[in-house]
Amino acid sequence: MLEQQQQILVVDLLFDDDQIGDFVKSIQIDSPYQQMLLEGVLTESVRDEKLCVSFTVEGYFHFVLGEVIFQQTKVKEPEELRYLLEHNQLNGIREGIEQCLIRDVQKNDLSRLLWLIDSEGETKDICALPLAYSFANFQGSIKTQEELQEAINLRITDVLDELLSNPTIEDVVILNKSVELLEKAHKTEIVIILYRRINERIRPNELNKALLFIKSIEHIPHSERKKNLEGVIKMSIKEETKLVSNVYDEIAKQFEFISENDKAINYYEKSLAIRLQIHGDQHPSIAQSCNNLGVIWSDMGEYDKAINYYEKSLAIDLKVHGDQHPSTGTSYNNLGLVWKDKGEYDKAIDYLEKSLAIYLKVHGDQHPSTGTSYNNLGSVWNDKGEYDKAIVYFEKSLAIDLKVHGDQHPSTGTSYNNLGMVWQDKGEYDKAISYYEKSLAINLIVHGDQHPSTGTLYNNLGMIWAKMGEYDSAIDYLEKSLAIDLKVHGDQHREVALTYEKMGDCYEELAEIEKSKSMYKKAHTISSIINGENHDFTILLNEKLDECDIGNLTKSVCLYMEMINQEEFRTERLQSMQLVVFTFAEAYDKNLEFSQIEAISQGFQLSLTATESLELNITLQKFLSDTKFLIDFGGRKKQKAIDTYFNRFYSTINTDKDMEKSQLIYFLLYIQFIDLENHSKIVEKYENIRVVFQRHLENLAQQFSLSKYDIKEIELAAFEYVNNIE
Repeated sequence: MLEQQQQILVVDLLFDDDQIGDFVKSIQIDSPYQQMLLEGVLTESVRDEKLCVSFTVEGYFHFVLGEVIFQQTKVKEPEELRYLLEHNQLNGIREGIEQCLIRDVQKNDLSRLLWLIDSEGETKDICALPLAYSFANFQGSIKTQEELQEAINLRITDVLDELLSNPTIEDVVILNKSVELLEKAHKTEIVIILYRRINERIRPNELNKALLFIKSIEHIPHSERKKNLEGVIKMSIKEETKLVSNVYDEIAKQFEFISENDKAINYYEKSLAIRLQIHGDQHPSIAQSCNNLGVIWSDMGEYDKAINYYEKSLAIDLKVHGDQHPSTGTSYNNLGLVWKDKGEYDKAIDYLEKSLAIYLKVHGDQHPSTGTSYNNLGSVWNDKGEYDKAIVYFEKSLAIDLKVHGDQHPSTGTSYNNLGMVWQDKGEYDKAISYYEKSLAINLIVHGDQHPSTGTLYNNLGMIWAKMGEYDSAIDYLEKSLAIDLKVHGDQHREVALTYEKMGDCYEELAEIEKSKSMYKKAHTISSIINGENHDFTILLNEKLDECDIGNLTKSVCLYMEMINQEEFRTERLQSMQLVVFTFAEAYDKNLEFSQIEAISQGFQLSLTATESLELNITLQKFLSDTKFLIDFGGRKKQKAIDTYFNRFYSTINTDKDMEKSQLIYFLLYIQFIDLENHSKIVEKYENIRVVFQRHLENLAQQFSLSKYDIKEIELAAFEYVNNIE
């Protein structure tokens, strides 16, 4: 490869090279290829629709200069590096010293780096990147994920032992910048472990320490997060500075992460107030604060409030940056997404196309931001039901991700996931599963098996298996998703509530009513706390819990009918069916309370003396008491309940005569509960009933039309027919 002597090379050719292919493919931060990209020595670009790599002039110069400085100063004290920085006027001296310190780190020598961090002046500003590399400078051969985790943990512990042995404010400031560099480089495993160790070692007794400590809270066990936050907010903060506004901003993000949205909004507003006081109302930081508030109001379903904040952010961006700046594109993008969530798809598309136009002009057609715009437009077209258009946009986004990031990057995983969703919505489940599994494989490599993104993929796979009717497989995936959600978010988070709801749906389909009800109750408890009783999701869960009660009623009916089909209860069957109908009719006609329904059922039980059985009466009592839930239902739900009841009831019928009786009772219940005035519509819909008792249907309808609210007349006619069936 090197003998080609080309200044620009296609990355695909580097992948295939025997000597350096493995280095180029590696996404680890200690990979030489990734190091040179991060340092700016190499740069990637797209030419003729191919991802290419080349040296940057400045980057290559800094790389070489760092080697020269290292060779000349490696046996000298760190003061020599500070002297060079302060007195050498050579362009690029700062970057050269930075490269020199990286070579120190690679040789496992942190002495000069730590000395410069604690030194006075601007010298410490060049230490963030070398310190970031120090956390990823693993020793020895690493073959398995477990070995990698252990190596990361040991390395971070060793570096923090040296850095924080006697911590200063400078140590904390540079550590914060180093973590931000690792986050931008998507070094998730390193970042998570690093934040956990930081949380153990740093106390938030000063604002810079508090800022770093607050960021770490997201990565500790959920049971400790609220306690940590409560400790932080007890700090006495009197000044109103830029640092304080940043601290409030981070506190808000952590409250948002644990779904305490009211507290999050409070701290976002505190941060905004300070920034307004410092910068006025036309500063980029104000736009960022408005954006943060827009995001949280959108997540809470308060779309009009979100739009208000997003429009303020856009107005600032337009005034400060103009209409062709990436920040303006971001504001258009956010407005597009909130209009999408509001269901105003044409408005959403208009804003997202404005965002895309800016990104195409500023970044070109092969940039990650352009890919994000394609992705968001795909989501809107998908929600609009235009699946083919959505696929076109998602595939454009995927093509950019593959060229820019490769096939093992989080953005690529997101594009595969989105294609899975649109193929799922289109009903092409096998294709959807294929894309979901590709996305899951990437997430497992990049994030591991305990990351929220991995949980989302398990959730998506669970939902598609549910759509295919494979509810046991669906529950398996949803349980994996739930385990991650509980570990990451705790038991009071909206993602946990959503997963419980989906598991409840699966158990309902499996007719496991008690398990279904348990899942819905857990979801309802969480939603009531974080959303309130009047939120759409909480109301939906209330309805699903009511439907579970109907399910329990159905089970009670089945048990009751199984018992009366036994030989010793056969003489009571007709009386029992009449009793059920009469009890329904009485309760509905008189709008009786639950206690009165019980009294009626108890009175009728006393009349069953012929072959009375305690076991039968207990079962009947349970069924009749459960009728309260059916009576409380209205319209469509009564119809659904009655349909379910008689579908199950038919399965217990032994003879044609019993079938005729049950169909008549069904007809009677339907006209009483569903549509008291439109009996012709009922007759048309239930043609099978017409066949069974053709002779008597006209008589019933005639009576019904003459006295449409006199249910007793219809009952008497129906019972007379039942008694006359031979």
